[in-house]
Amino acid sequence: MKEYYILLTVRFVAAVALAVILGSGSVVAFNHMPAAWFRDDGKLPEDIDQRQRITSSPWKFVFTGVFGVCGLYMAVRDTLQYELAVIFVLFIVLEMAISDWKYMVVPDQLSFLLAVSAVGFTGMNKQWWDPLAGAAAGGALGLGILLLGHLVYKKDAIGGADIKFLGAMGMVTGPQGILWVFVLTTLVTAVHGLWLVAFRKVSLKEHKPMMPYAFVGSAIYLVILWDILEEFPI
Repeated sequence: MKEYYILLTVRFVAAVALAVILGSGSVVAFNHMPAAWFRDDGKLPEDIDQRQRITSSPWKFVFTGVFGVCGLYMAVRDTLQYELAVIFVLFIVLEMAISDWKYMVVPDQLSFLLAVSAVGFTGMNKQWWDPLAGAAAGGALGLGILLLGHLVYKKDAIGGADIKFLGAMGMVTGPQGILWVFVLTTLVTAVHGLWLVAFRKVSLKEHKPMMPYAFVGSAIYLVILWDILEEFPI
């Protein structure tokens, strides 16, 4: 029992240290990404070369808090491998979310890193082909939404970067997981949208970037609900 509490204390300390590093690192990494990564249709965002794309305060503290809560929660209930793999995934998705929120552009390099991060879950998949099946499911889901948008609304209902995210995240979560990530992302989007309409008088037709909501949906699934939702196939 004593060894358990010693190990738990070590993991708590490690989780806090990692939260500080990644919380601050999220801001530093985004501010130092090559400007060329943000090129979209041959154009760069107007303020891409500014010294601070996002400010240190309050965001370093906010992101440190997010990683701290996630890390401490997983330190209690998950394996060290799973905790580290999830924290790294959330770091990448957070960078994607910041980029989408700030510039409405998500660098392909981040989508590639997200796909590669699936390696961190090696040995935890039920079947060896789960990452491939997840990528196929995520890509098919994104393309299906795109097609539905053209058929019903005569316009894109999802962006190319969002489709890439679904495919890459599918490699991380597997086919079942990516469906739940999408469901949770949709629910978070809907709740926030209704809040904006009710209290900020914002129109539902106003375009909102998907990735900030996808970060929240991914965090809820990977940190809290992954083992519970596995019992409810969709």
